Amino acid sequence: MVVSEAQSEPAVTVLSIKGEVSSGPEGISRLQQMTEGLIEDGVLNLVVDLTDAEFLVSRALGQILTTAIRLRSRGGDMAIAGAQGSVAAAALTVGVGAMVQFHETVDKAVEALVKEETAG
Repeated sequence: MVVSEAQSEPAVTVLSIKGEVSSGPEGISRLQQMTEGLIEDGVLNLVVDLTDAEFLVSRALGQILTTAIRLRSRGGDMAIAGAQGSVAAAALTVGVGAMVQFHETVDKAVEALVKEETAG
């Protein structure tokens, strides 16, 4: 798994996940460290880019939901971009789609969060 962070807009951070997120120190633990670090750094709006994600364990989806809840409690929000195939199916099955916006591309997800930021 490769996880990278980039600032897309001043108010939106993009977290890209590539490959497989499995259990263990290089999987779910790394994802948890990254998301918690972003929140501690003051990130409020986050796009999780799953375009190149091949597999996510259910705990990874749980971590994504936990992060979304924490962001919202601080006045922020989260969107997911590029989820497809089994990754999208798993996310929708466990109810992530009921709590987090899904977008086809990172650009569309960023745009949606920026609109929310400026409207709020």
